[in-house]
Amino acid sequence: MKDGLPRWLPAAVLLIPALVTHAQTTDPLPPETALATVSGAPTATEETFSISTSQDLVATFTDLQTPAALSGANVVVTQGASIVATTTLAPPATTATLSLPAAAGEYTLRVIGTPSATFGVGTFSVCVAPKASPTACIQDASLVGNITVQSAAADPTVSTLTTTLTVITGGTYTFTYADDQFPVALNVAPSLALFQGSTPIAAPIPASPAALALSPGTYTLFAIAQADPTAKAGLYGINITGPAGVAPLLSSAFPVGILGSPSQLDNPTAQSLTLKVTDFAFPAALASVSALVTSGGSSIGTASGGGSSVAITAPAGVLQVWSFGAARTDAGTYEIDLTSSSASLLQTATGVSNGSSLAYAFVSPKPLSAGTYSVTGNDFEFPAALQGLKFAAAQNATILQTASAAGTIDITATAAPVVLLVDAITPTNGNGMFDVNVQTKGSSPQIVFDATQGVSGSGVFTTRTINFGVSGNFDVTLADLKFPAQFANLALVLSNDGAVVEKVYGGGTFTFPATPGAYQLNFIAQPGTPASGGAAQYGLYGLQIVNSAPVVTLTASPTTVAAGAATTLTWTSANAISCTGAGGNFVGSQATGSGTLSLVVSATTTYTLTCTGAGGTGSKSVTVTATPATGSRGGGEINWALLGLLGLLAAARFKPSDFHD
Repeated sequence: MKDGLPRWLPAAVLLIPALVTHAQTTDPLPPETALATVSGAPTATEETFSISTSQDLVATFTDLQTPAALSGANVVVTQGASIVATTTLAPPATTATLSLPAAAGEYTLRVIGTPSATFGVGTFSVCVAPKASPTACIQDASLVGNITVQSAAADPTVSTLTTTLTVITGGTYTFTYADDQFPVALNVAPSLALFQGSTPIAAPIPASPAALALSPGTYTLFAIAQADPTAKAGLYGINITGPAGVAPLLSSAFPVGILGSPSQLDNPTAQSLTLKVTDFAFPAALASVSALVTSGGSSIGTASGGGSSVAITAPAGVLQVWSFGAARTDAGTYEIDLTSSSASLLQTATGVSNGSSLAYAFVSPKPLSAGTYSVTGNDFEFPAALQGLKFAAAQNATILQTASAAGTIDITATAAPVVLLVDAITPTNGNGMFDVNVQTKGSSPQIVFDATQGVSGSGVFTTRTINFGVSGNFDVTLADLKFPAQFANLALVLSNDGAVVEKVYGGGTFTFPATPGAYQLNFIAQPGTPASGGAAQYGLYGLQIVNSAPVVTLTASPTTVAAGAATTLTWTSANAISCTGAGGNFVGSQATGSGTLSLVVSATTTYTLTCTGAGGTGSKSVTVTATPATGSRGGGEINWALLGLLGLLAAARFKPSDFHD
């Protein structure tokens, strides 16, 4: 124990959901669910599985109590945009079950929870099995996972780590770990512990470098470190090497406190690189800014924000670039550039917020062509107007033009990426949204770079792009699934070319006319506090986008009848306000939703049902063939073969003598 900290403690790895772009189908976004997770919450476990044959299933959640019992857990199974079943593990119970009656199709299972306060990590299993055989787990639908803390809630300078090490070749392994002193030295140097299952192998691991004899098997490495109380950020590296010819078990750097994730790049060859840090002084100069390049768990070069360039010698392979900026009384922005003698390997820009003034920076993925452009900053005023919005455009680490309010500025650009810088002041209710974009000049301006961002003091903001392949009216539906609790705030705004198309707050459906192209779905989600208490860390919502044009079905039974007989028309309609029939005596207004009608068919006829609604028009046709009625001579053909046979039979009844006296 040192400075009140245990010598080891497990940690969480925060998973950030990737943005997904959906290709155009009949519906551009079929029903789905999404989990909003606040920063620092234990990572949720998610598993998607399919059940091909309808059957009654039961899912059993088991706390494996390794290394200690969980403090609690929630399990939810969804299908499409709806919840199918949920269950809660309430200690001292170690199992919880939920039922999936008549299960068929694709499902998503999610597990959220809280680990032991002492160990900070817990493991669990979920067995999905037939109800009649609850222990016969379906392999593709079952899983084993863990719940880990992200950091010590009482102290944001403390960060912990837990990771699995797999030893294939037994032998002596060397554990080398050190403070990278970025941006400043750690307050408490990293302390490591190694376990195999619940058995300690070395707790703590001796001072670096430490040699440990390891047998083949699976091990768990725990680590803890504390950042400087002023900077609240730090970094340390761990390298674990084994016998000759064996790949390192671990070689990586790990952040402490508020230090963010690194940018990662592939250095094609060992070479000299140039690292440069630029403080844009927008909207104000930063107190400090610096960058560090690491290879695996080793530091290879650092630079500060004075604008000068630093040469570093970098090995071939994957490099990580870490950055840190500290604001003064106002927010600020900065840029990191890593270049070789012939190419730019990395260009990133970052905003450093301070209080209600939140700073953002966006780098265009492609260089602009040299020429003049318009740059527009737009306050979406959703869910509320921002209290302030400033923006600027920069190239080659130099600001070209700034704006002190929402509006448009003109820039003359070179053939290089553009960096858009934004300073936004949060609304009084804590949530807002803006868009900043670059457009070509001329009579038909085109957007060449666009970024939309939520401004939130406490919520989770995400953006995803949906591509529409056809024109038409579409319904967008957002639903708060209230798991594990109703959202404190939930909002969706649909944007296109930097402008708001439609929006919804809390949940609901809106219809909009789409044209082919990309649209952005922007979410602000602030989880609510569960009824059982605890931190508001998760929220589950449903989402779908469907074509709102009327969908019509029309069938006839039978489809072939004798003339003068009847057929029955059966139809359904969705998204329809009115329907009209055509063909034969199927004319005029018809029922929406569903209907049946028996009709006499005198001749072959095509029947059509046309329905209209807010999303447009849809129609369906069916043809009924009429055949001659039985016994009818009209239109019939003479059966000459039958007449000939009758004639022969008649002739056979008479002899030639019958015609003489």
